[in-house]
Amino acid sequence: MRIWLFLILVFLKATVTLATEPSQTASTTAASHGFSTFGELKYHPEFTHYDYVNPNAPKGGQIKVAALGTYDSLNPFIIKGTPAQGIGRCFATLLESSGDEPASHYAYVAESVQVAPDHSWVIFTLNTKAKFNNGQAITADDVTFSFNALREKGSPLYRTYYKAVTQVEKLSDHQIKFHCPGNKSHEIPAILGQLPVLSKAYYDQHVFEETSLTPPVCSGPYEVSHVDQGHFITYKRVQNWWGENIPSQKGRYNFDELKVDYYRDSNAMFEAFKNGQVDVRYENSSKLWSTGYNFPAVEQGYVKKQLIKHSLCIPGGQGFFFNTRREIFSDRRVRQAITELFDFVWANKNLFHNMYQRSVSYFPNTPFEAKGLPDTDEMTFLEKYKDQLQPEVLTKSFSLPEHKNDQDIRKSKDKALSLLNEAGFEIKGQKLINKKTGNPFVFEALIADQILEKVFLHLQGYLKLIGIEMKIRLVDVSTYQQRLDQYDFDMVIGSNPQSPTPGNEQRDMWGSLASNTPGSRNLPGIKDPVVDDIIEKLIESQDYKTLILRTRALDRVLLWGYYMIPAWYNGSLPLAYWDRFGRPETTPPYAPSSTETWWFDPDKEKKLPSHVQRTEEHKPIEITDEPALSWWKKIWLKIRGLFFA
Repeated sequence: MRIWLFLILVFLKATVTLATEPSQTASTTAASHGFSTFGELKYHPEFTHYDYVNPNAPKGGQIKVAALGTYDSLNPFIIKGTPAQGIGRCFATLLESSGDEPASHYAYVAESVQVAPDHSWVIFTLNTKAKFNNGQAITADDVTFSFNALREKGSPLYRTYYKAVTQVEKLSDHQIKFHCPGNKSHEIPAILGQLPVLSKAYYDQHVFEETSLTPPVCSGPYEVSHVDQGHFITYKRVQNWWGENIPSQKGRYNFDELKVDYYRDSNAMFEAFKNGQVDVRYENSSKLWSTGYNFPAVEQGYVKKQLIKHSLCIPGGQGFFFNTRREIFSDRRVRQAITELFDFVWANKNLFHNMYQRSVSYFPNTPFEAKGLPDTDEMTFLEKYKDQLQPEVLTKSFSLPEHKNDQDIRKSKDKALSLLNEAGFEIKGQKLINKKTGNPFVFEALIADQILEKVFLHLQGYLKLIGIEMKIRLVDVSTYQQRLDQYDFDMVIGSNPQSPTPGNEQRDMWGSLASNTPGSRNLPGIKDPVVDDIIEKLIESQDYKTLILRTRALDRVLLWGYYMIPAWYNGSLPLAYWDRFGRPETTPPYAPSSTETWWFDPDKEKKLPSHVQRTEEHKPIEITDEPALSWWKKIWLKIRGLFFA
């Protein structure tokens, strides 16, 4: 699903220390080996590697992971198609984020970054050793092409991300300047640092905006070696990769081969893991985590289990998103009524084995969560919107009902029916009917993973108590993604992954312009000028304290809009893996789920049962290119490059 692209951008974004407030950035025009949005850089210019890697990690071996569904594209940057999992590792970025400090990014394809005191321009000087996997040097022309292609033809998210940039100027073959006049966002250098570098020469011969299963020319540590659509995809480590000893890359990407096996359903995925066909699994089923890991390999120590604590809102709090573009959910009172009936207490006990905490925020598990009443500063900030806000935003603490007994359920039922009556519905013959049209209240819940069906069945039973019929429709992953991209759904369970430094990605998640842009993350279709204005103020935050205040205000306004039923989140990542790997002693607090710092350990491999040891030789199959473009299309591409670059 396309949420993976958003997750990559979130992980690449600046991260903020949650225990200690960072100091305000000291702006400078001097070129630097890195950039920090809020606070000072931890690593000095002469650093050799991140503290959470093993700089001497051996290279070699294989890691196998699993994915659900299928893929039909190796282009992860456009809205068309379903990209193969792992393809992002094939592309290097200008800067690389650090996983153990606040909001910091370091040299990668760019060896230095220079920022105007008012953030009105950013200059990147490229590493002259940087190359694509075909041996061609990476130049400013490639960076310019990458930026323009992504913003003009890529996923809508990129247009939102790069909105502040008005001009891209080539200063030399290895230096490029981004002009951002009037920019008020401190994170623009970090956002531009996330730019994946694509080969202009390659796309002179290939159409960027079309799906393709032809492996593209890559700048990152991996390249595609074997494509078997619907079954698996393998990536091989680029030998003598140009970036291997760059400080931000040292000790990472140690496996010679990464294989992603695809499965049609989640049960088959779990069985493959149990049988040793899959190496690593981040468990998303609380039932399986509590009851499914009692097979012999766990008991004998061959499979390790670990709960990794984190302080992130990634992948974000789960929620039932209403599609407010649909007439049936356009009334806030209807959304509030349905929200009243989700029984988290019962679901957590009976479905989730009490593994989760209730989300009462769009930013759970972070300092940005709006709790209690607004404090003085937040009240002052929100006061100017007073006439446009729901009165409760300023006068009440947002809360969700707890169903501890039958009396609590009756109270929620009565409140829901009262709200629905105000919204124009009434009960007739045990069905909820629209008073004007006489139509029954019926809607569809869309899912792509059968595991979620039990959650919807639980909600379905409660909605039946007030005469609402909810149908549950299970579709394949590709169909699900297509329907999400076109907002062809009534309700879905989704997550809202949040960066530890919320910024301009909020436009794509809740902004009015994104509400009708196919493929945006604004699933509920929010179109609220107050939300839009708060997002812009949030982006303009000059320090961390202000960022917290304004994000809490956004959270409060979103909550009282009842655009989703906040459901649950987990403060720990459940990790299970076959014990054939070496791992650094330190897990980076802001990238706890990454396996990029792991390595294959032959000695551990020998201790595993023989039937799960890797004895087969993996010889990558050479992949032939797509048929050559027709002569007229080549000419058109050249003309387009001259006049529309």
